[in-house]
Amino acid sequence: MATIFVAVGASGAMAQERRAGPEDARIKDQPAAADQTEPATPSTDAGAEDIVVTGLRESLRRATDIKRAAPNIVDSIVADDIGKLPDQNIAEAIQRIPGVTISRDNGEGQFITVRGLGPAFSTALYNGRVLATENQGREFSFDILPAELINRVDVSKTPTAAQFEGGIASTVDMYTARPFDFGKTRAVLSVQGNYDKLRGQVSPQASGLFSTTFADDTFGVLAAFSYLDRKIAGQRIFTDGWEANQSLDLNKDGRNEFTGVSLPTYVEYGVNSTSRKRFSGIGTLQWRPSSTLLLTVDGLYSKLDVNDDNKVFFVYGGPGDITAATVDANNTVTSYTGIASGPFITNQIRPRLAQTYQIGGNLEWKPGNGFSGFVDVSWSRASDDTGGNQAWFESNLSGVNYSPATTQFSLSSKGLPVYSNLGDFTDTSNARLGYITYEGVSVDDEIFQVNTQAKYESAGGLLRGISAGLNYSDRTKGRESTKTPDALQSVFGGVRVPQNLFGKSADARDFLGLDMFPDGFPAYAAGDVAAYLLTDAAINQTRDPTATRAALAANGGTLDVVLVPSNSGTAREKTISAFVQGSFGGELGSRNWSGNVGLRWTRTNVTSTGFGQEILSIDQPGPGLDPVVNLSPAQPLEEKGNYGQFLPSANAKIDVVQDVIFQAAVARTLTRPTLSDLLLIRNINPRPRERAITDGNPGLLPLIGWNYDVALTWYIDRASYLSVAGFQKDLRNLTESVTTNIQILGLDFRRTRPENVGNDRIRGVEFSGQYTFSGLPAPFDGLGVQGNVSLVGEEGNTYNVVGFYEKGPLQMRLAYNYRGSYELTERGNRGQPVNVAAYGIADASINFALTPNVTLFAQGLNIFNEKTFNYSVFSERVITYETYGPRYALGVRATF
Repeated sequence: MATIFVAVGASGAMAQERRAGPEDARIKDQPAAADQTEPATPSTDAGAEDIVVTGLRESLRRATDIKRAAPNIVDSIVADDIGKLPDQNIAEAIQRIPGVTISRDNGEGQFITVRGLGPAFSTALYNGRVLATENQGREFSFDILPAELINRVDVSKTPTAAQFEGGIASTVDMYTARPFDFGKTRAVLSVQGNYDKLRGQVSPQASGLFSTTFADDTFGVLAAFSYLDRKIAGQRIFTDGWEANQSLDLNKDGRNEFTGVSLPTYVEYGVNSTSRKRFSGIGTLQWRPSSTLLLTVDGLYSKLDVNDDNKVFFVYGGPGDITAATVDANNTVTSYTGIASGPFITNQIRPRLAQTYQIGGNLEWKPGNGFSGFVDVSWSRASDDTGGNQAWFESNLSGVNYSPATTQFSLSSKGLPVYSNLGDFTDTSNARLGYITYEGVSVDDEIFQVNTQAKYESAGGLLRGISAGLNYSDRTKGRESTKTPDALQSVFGGVRVPQNLFGKSADARDFLGLDMFPDGFPAYAAGDVAAYLLTDAAINQTRDPTATRAALAANGGTLDVVLVPSNSGTAREKTISAFVQGSFGGELGSRNWSGNVGLRWTRTNVTSTGFGQEILSIDQPGPGLDPVVNLSPAQPLEEKGNYGQFLPSANAKIDVVQDVIFQAAVARTLTRPTLSDLLLIRNINPRPRERAITDGNPGLLPLIGWNYDVALTWYIDRASYLSVAGFQKDLRNLTESVTTNIQILGLDFRRTRPENVGNDRIRGVEFSGQYTFSGLPAPFDGLGVQGNVSLVGEEGNTYNVVGFYEKGPLQMRLAYNYRGSYELTERGNRGQPVNVAAYGIADASINFALTPNVTLFAQGLNIFNEKTFNYSVFSERVITYETYGPRYALGVRATF
């Protein structure tokens, strides 16, 4: 968390006040990776002592300086010491900015939503460059980069012509430190232990940075690393959605007692043990061969391995199995009797094996007389090697005297789904295997970029500057879908599970307040089951051992995965852009004003490749087992598309009165279709109650938006301000998943395909401010507060409140973030809407500086154990209800 000591240097003073310098608020029109980040430890004026000012208050001052000096509407988060953002996760730090909310993976922030627009509508930059992502779309996973490697994050809510296009919602630029920022040798080391309450285990985390300059400060070297090995546990209820508009004939007499009702046909209860390992490193070399040239070469590597070992207990059934039911006023089935079979268990393994690389070089030229320019070349690659590493190995726990007809479903006092009369499912003597598979989708993303800019700045006159530039990008995103061959997925159905394969029961005794599992439930490891299935003892129990052996031999004698051609493909996107922008300024009476007007042109060529396969037949291997789809040989496919757009923009600001600034902006923006939607792919689900086909669409057009923004900000002092902002986004070519009903081989399928469906308008208002109570008498002059409210209507209103205290060696911080309920999608699980319930999370930290160089810190995240909750239309229709519990940390940080 935030570091509180505020002085390092000859004087050893614990605090120094200083005026803002231009380096504190330096904002580039266009990324110049060698020089874009403002110094992390700015010094005082020439001739003063070598004072380095750090701490939370100083970070607020510098963020305020950036906001005030920016040519467009920007909010920033600045580290309060070298590589130390005020939160442990970049996404969790950004969520303190007005209008920004996050979604989490294993309880850790991963994606951002800005002003009601999801992750794909914000462009994420790393030192001014687009960074490849391991996701199937464009959305960037902010948990890939540890907060310790980032010194500043800017969120641009209005664009300039010089900025990369693509972020209708925002452009998020993350900056690392540079060796020339410090001008001397610096080192930082931090170690801490993390304790996740649900897991009950302490796990390590460490980070370090070293920076130095030499050869009369003409060469500089910086290296930094971060390591995390976190052990997590989670609990989750998941229904996979509610089937709507169903009819119930309870006594099977041909007359329906209930019609138009909604009910769950699948409910799972998961106990998840997760290992989350991440190693990240950066390196930077800087060389100043002359006073006019600066060369910067930097690299990034990050490896994130998330290994989910999910022990799942599940139940399924349909309307035809029900013999008694109750229905509420919303036509929601609140209780029923009768299921299809089961209960079942499975070992569900869902890893995330991501790697990210970037290397780039930037040559900046400043010959003087207002002229400057740069050339920036970079390459980035990201991958997720999940294909073949996911697993689902299920078994039916039906006991000898168990009857699914007597099983009962109801809603608990908290509105959560509960089953009873499930028999003695802890008795595994009759456990028999069902559907098994290894599977997964591997993703590879590669980007080559060249960015150039020339700029002229004038000290006076109406025209204060003019800039122009070219950008080129060649991006290829590919996915490979793999799974165990269909012929092996159901062939072991009915095979008895040896008792020695069952290990320790899943610890579900205190499962989200339910009393379904007083002794837990049986569990095993997918790998142990897979090894057993290759033995004669298992093969001889199958319906046709000879056919089973032949199917195994055809797959190399294993259950390994094979490529699914129809669900694999590649999209290549080549983009060239050019811009010209003029900056203006002057005085209206006694009031200063400034602004910029620019035009950006961009052209995109897209080539999508994949494979076409027709459904030849669908076989049913046996009762309760998944159907097998037989496909024609794969035929290569290719489709091409292109489009060009002109994107004008204008930003203006004026000093209304002293320290009160009004800003206005208008811009035409675009967000390209998410890359996964552009693929020539087809995913087939043949299960009778779920028959569905999902296709890609290479012909999608970009989302076009006209953005209108205004803001009024009162800068009370260097660390305090009050602001109100309003925005409107008129959107065209919205992409939504469109579902139609089709017939294949006489069977009804739901076909879902992304389509450009129409227009929309998003409006919102943001209120924000921060204040430090430096005028109060000691010790209360260390108090401060931050807060913001964002009102976006149906997209989900949000607010943040942060209270802090910083005085002498002590710093304390309490933060609360809240987002109201909203609709995530109109067509989600089972083709029904998915809604997200209101969610509020509280974090706290305390830091104590033992010396000017050594700080102890403690922190708590999600200290009130808030759960995430998704539902469909009505809150009793639960889709997901889960928790990963509170997390605590204790550590020490030292600077040298």
